[in-house]
Amino acid sequence: MISQVSKWGNSQGVRINKKLLHSVGIRVNDEVEIYVSENALVIKPAVKKTIDWYLEGYDGEPDRYDWGEDDSPKGREIF
Repeated sequence: MISQVSKWGNSQGVRINKKLLHSVGIRVNDEVEIYVSENALVIKPAVKKTIDWYLEGYDGEPDRYDWGEDDSPKGREIF
């Protein structure tokens, strides 16, 4: 498909054929990720960040912070 870069307000845009978008699972108003790879623009569906996505790899244990040799409170912490 050949398209043309057009001015849209203060931005530029490219019209993309509906059939082409549908073939990669993108619909009107979907969020997409756009980046440059090997001197080409890549447009792909954005990853839908669900609670499961954020918790992936979390084992339920809180992170531990190393306070150094003196682990006494530094502010208004309550231990």
